[in-house]
Amino acid sequence: MKNHRTSIKLSLAICFLSSLLLAVWLVTFPKFIEWFYVTYHGLNPASAGVIRNERTLIAVFYVCAPFAAATLYMLIRLLTNFLADRVFIRKNVQYLRLISWCCYAVTLAAFTGGFFYVPIFIIAFSAGVVGTLLRVVKNMAHAAVALQEENDLTI
Repeated sequence: MKNHRTSIKLSLAICFLSSLLLAVWLVTFPKFIEWFYVTYHGLNPASAGVIRNERTLIAVFYVCAPFAAATLYMLIRLLTNFLADRVFIRKNVQYLRLISWCCYAVTLAAFTGGFFYVPIFIIAFSAGVVGTLLRVVKNMAHAAVALQEENDLTI
């Protein structure tokens, strides 16, 4: 059980670190993308192709950022519930449902951006797979909550 709690605490730390990174990127992402193209690809940041790719990446990032922030918030709440031994409760099922919808929103945004910059399709596919996986986990958690509530009513 101690190992389990350590894993939850590590997951919480990663969520907080990811939240911090997201906050930093909200301010610095356009400059980061420009730096990336110049440093790693040696491209002229003023060329038309680079400008179009940068704008697409920046647009997709800022459309997806609120969903990422909401997901991180709900993951933190979910993990906090786990630490408090509140695992099979309706609120956790709701968090899983909302996180999956956030993944699907990112899928839609990235899929749209993929028509302007093809590598973004990888993000769309990945977010869609994660969203579907979370729906399966949500359905299992929902069934477990229903079973637990039924057992609580049994004398």
